[in-house]
Amino acid sequence: MYSCIAYTEALKDEWDLFAHKRGTVFHTSAFRQILISSFGYQCLYHAIVNSDNRICGIIPLVVGRSLAMKKVGASLPFVNYMDICTDSEEARSFAINAMKDLKERFKLSYVELRLKDQDTEQPEWHRSLQHHTFLLPLTEDEESVLSLSSRSNRNHVRKAYKNNWFTVSFDVGYLDRFYKVYVKRMKQLGSPAPDISFFRRFFELLPDHAFLLSVLDQQTGEVVGGMLLLKSPSNATLYYPYGANLIEYNSKYLNNFMYWEAVRFGIRSGLNYLDLGRSQTGSGTYKYKEQWGAKPEQLKYLVYNGSSQSTGAPDKQSLHLFVELWKIAPSFITDSAGKRLMKYILP
Repeated sequence: MYSCIAYTEALKDEWDLFAHKRGTVFHTSAFRQILISSFGYQCLYHAIVNSDNRICGIIPLVVGRSLAMKKVGASLPFVNYMDICTDSEEARSFAINAMKDLKERFKLSYVELRLKDQDTEQPEWHRSLQHHTFLLPLTEDEESVLSLSSRSNRNHVRKAYKNNWFTVSFDVGYLDRFYKVYVKRMKQLGSPAPDISFFRRFFELLPDHAFLLSVLDQQTGEVVGGMLLLKSPSNATLYYPYGANLIEYNSKYLNNFMYWEAVRFGIRSGLNYLDLGRSQTGSGTYKYKEQWGAKPEQLKYLVYNGSSQSTGAPDKQSLHLFVELWKIAPSFITDSAGKRLMKYILP
């Protein structure tokens, strides 16, 4: 009834029509091109088609290296979660089995699915439940959304506006200045940052979906924080995949101001949800996002390696030494090495 065929440019229009109808902005061929152009990844995108050669499901799969330098596949790197996109439960079951076949055909150590609303009870898929995402419901009434927050969070938002500490801009011309803030903050967190060309390609290849929210110091005009926001009309969700701020502005509640401006943007855009992104269960960012009234939703990362032994991406604890070394290494080393490292390690 179904067959699995490799993606070609001839499938592009039908693929994107299916992605926009049943998936998210991350399922589109444009995001595939962003990954290829930025990192040179091998993309094993496949479509599930029926006997009439009509697309009934899409499999975005990217091949790279794990920190153990094993050849692995992920659906999808740089994405916190992305449920399998099919038009029926039968096509979904076929797609899961097809991914197992792709693992064997391309000699991958394992394949990883990053799911939220879906799961699979097949015993050969090993589950990791270390992360949650947070969805904040949006309504036309800003005060109703703010009322979901904790009392202290509401006070911090209002104080930032009362003191007129910041202003906001959606001018993409601030990208270079935002990027400097982003690289600095990623280093403080012990994480490499991709080249700025990665961010530029969002605005080139997803011009109707990508937006840069920059926060400026009201007095100096300097960019002190920002977010890359992605609209996904198919599920009426505004995603916040990348962002950073200067920690010296924490006392002025910069983060509260920035998140609230994202909320206001989502409301103006007519979207129903703001996805506040992934956090490890019980972490500081987990607790911070709870203060906004967003409900934690369990992410289910599933790994298939063809054996009963569990394996997959390393957890945070196993990366502790690498993270600490990255924090203290000179910036002239990490800035350059990070851009190269991202091409080989699937985040």
